[in-house]
Amino acid sequence: MTRLSLLAGAALSLCAGAACAAPLALTNVTIIDATGRPPIENGVIVMDNGRITAVGKKAEVSVPRGAKVIDKTGKYVIPGLMDANVHLYLNLDVDSMLRFRGRYSDVIVEGAQLALKTGQTTVFDTWGPYPDLKAARDQINSGKTPGARIFFAGNIIGFDGPASADFSEKMQTVLHKDTIDYLNKRWTQGTDRALLWDTSEEVGKKVAAYAKLDVDFLKYAANGHKDMGFAYMSQRSQDAVVKAGHDAGKTVQSHVHSVEGIESSLDAGVDILTHCDITPERIIPPELLRKMAQKGVYCSVLPTTKAHQDTLSKRALHYQSQSMINIRNMVDAGVSIMLSTDSGITHPLPMGEPQLRVDSRTTLGEGHFAALQGLEEINVDPMTALQTATINVARGYKLDKDFGTLERGKYADMVVLDADPLAWAGNYRAINMVIKSGEVVDLAKLPTAPLISNQKIMPHE
Repeated sequence: MTRLSLLAGAALSLCAGAACAAPLALTNVTIIDATGRPPIENGVIVMDNGRITAVGKKAEVSVPRGAKVIDKTGKYVIPGLMDANVHLYLNLDVDSMLRFRGRYSDVIVEGAQLALKTGQTTVFDTWGPYPDLKAARDQINSGKTPGARIFFAGNIIGFDGPASADFSEKMQTVLHKDTIDYLNKRWTQGTDRALLWDTSEEVGKKVAAYAKLDVDFLKYAANGHKDMGFAYMSQRSQDAVVKAGHDAGKTVQSHVHSVEGIESSLDAGVDILTHCDITPERIIPPELLRKMAQKGVYCSVLPTTKAHQDTLSKRALHYQSQSMINIRNMVDAGVSIMLSTDSGITHPLPMGEPQLRVDSRTTLGEGHFAALQGLEEINVDPMTALQTATINVARGYKLDKDFGTLERGKYADMVVLDADPLAWAGNYRAINMVIKSGEVVDLAKLPTAPLISNQKIMPHE
């Protein structure tokens, strides 16, 4: 069992108040359990102490005496949705960075609540400020506040922080050096670009030290961020990062954008390739797809709709059209893909030129719906598409013992829909109810204390 699995078991064993008082049963529902089996009509799901205790046809499942019964006749139930790659603090404009300094964890909680409100019961944050992600994760896991369950990596090992050439170099022209250092160190925690000057042995030691922090998994840079084609770390350094992560019992993923980046990551032994579908200058060749499938690596991909692509610049359209070809080819080759969005809370205030947002992938609470519709548009089988946002994510992060399907013994995370998502991907938006760890979520109250999502443009006097 990995440390991530141990953390899941330990941190999520709590059961708050009413949920512990009596079992809960959903009745008369069509259960789409994401195992690949046909839907169960006239189904019943029983949950107690945060986990599923029974699931099946109404005639085969006994509802315990004293259970709270919720009749959802005509509704459809799927596992809680997951996003393999989000950034709950993604507001890198100077205004937000300074206005919310000291409150980044509150913004992250807001993001987790927006995710939960839209059916995402678990999200994996792959780049953000370590202390604030930890505080938000622990706050949610303790039951002090509602929100999607958070697992996080902290920094992308090898990249500098937000006020750097890797992300927002403009900050260096307007912020004091002390502020720049504060921001960058809050993200990097000793894993910044300086590692690129180290020997592979030194890299391994530093990553081993970082892995001792309370992060849930590791992510490192095989390719550059803005310079996507750059090979970022040597093969020996990549080997050292993966070994250090695995020795610490953590899954390890790489940030990739090129065929060579994918190849070197596979050779290093990564568990997950992050946005491996975005290879702007090359379609992934068949022999590499076969290697990906044979290695059993999981790929977090960024699907988009045709309507979204029609709004893009020529360069961005090229990236996304290549992405959709790669995704279709990966599915055909048997590569396990995981749905992801790279999303964060979209700032409602205009920052520079206004952007046309149609099916925005990077908008937290919206991107996963658009991504599922994008998969439908390239004729990915509806059950396979559902699995990319459920069991595949759980398997990729080695959490499938507890999450990803509606089966006895797993955490009672589920979404009740008014219409069949296997008939049309747009039905994922038809959310009737969200249940996390056996508790019905009060969707109307989310987010509980909005900071960014409630900002308005003030009229000029």
